[in-house]
Amino acid sequence: MMETLYIIGTIIVGFGVVFKLLIDLGHKIEDGLIELDEKLAMAIKSVVEKIPGMGESEPINPIQMAIGQLIANMSQQQQQNPTMKVIQRDEKGLFVKED
Repeated sequence: MMETLYIIGTIIVGFGVVFKLLIDLGHKIEDGLIELDEKLAMAIKSVVEKIPGMGESEPINPIQMAIGQLIANMSQQQQQNPTMKVIQRDEKGLFVKED
């Protein structure tokens, strides 16, 4: 009877140790992923800065900005007010050709 209790106790302690090791491993993996993300962000930033025209962006020309807003407003007006075209039908319900 005593040996069974020792075996059960050893198994419970073993599961506790494995559980603790898995938790620690999870924390290590999470920390490693955060560090990898930071290093990857720095690498991408340094590559983008070396590309001519990408790293340093000059401010947008106000005239270009105004033209862009004008085009956007025109497209929104066309989407909000589509022009409907009525197509005539004959007595049979078929569409009539336009002249």
